Amino acid sequence: MPPPPPRAPTLAPLPSSGSASRPAARTSQAQLARQPGTSTLAPPPTHSAKPTKPSRKVTLEPGCSPLDWARLAQSPTSDLRGLPAGTPYLRVPPSLLKSQNGRRGRDAWTALGGRVYNITPYLRFHPGGEAELLRGAGRDGTRLFGEVHPWVNYEAMLASCLIGVLVAEGEDGGAGMREMEEMD
Repeated sequence: MPPPPPRAPTLAPLPSSGSASRPAARTSQAQLARQPGTSTLAPPPTHSAKPTKPSRKVTLEPGCSPLDWARLAQSPTSDLRGLPAGTPYLRVPPSLLKSQNGRRGRDAWTALGGRVYNITPYLRFHPGGEAELLRGAGRDGTRLFGEVHPWVNYEAMLASCLIGVLVAEGEDGGAGMREMEEMD
């Protein structure tokens, strides 16, 4: 039998112009000795650590859940405005809004999106607690509300608490203040 024909010599492919030529990595003894089923990857992060920013929710009394509020707000017999029956919506200047801050037995009013709401009936239902809600009492709380929970539809949630619209000082001629004085 004749000897096999000689093989043609072959060359290793040239490295591409964009990559640096590096020698092939050598396999270390530690890599070869690794047991099956083990990994060199870092373990996944755990979620058992306490959050750095605690929740601001408070424990509500029984009967003060969001569903309880929705039921109360939809009830035709509930008066959540805090005004005499049949009172039309008021034009509320900032001075009147400022006086309705929830102190000294007064109702707490806040302006959200140019509308004024009596938030007093909602205080015990607020998941963040009364103190958190009262931060916006007696003033325009639109920016504060947007920072804390912009996803909440306050117009639907507080529709039954609507007092009126916020107007510039002097725009209503003091009618809003006179109406409030007559109610007292």
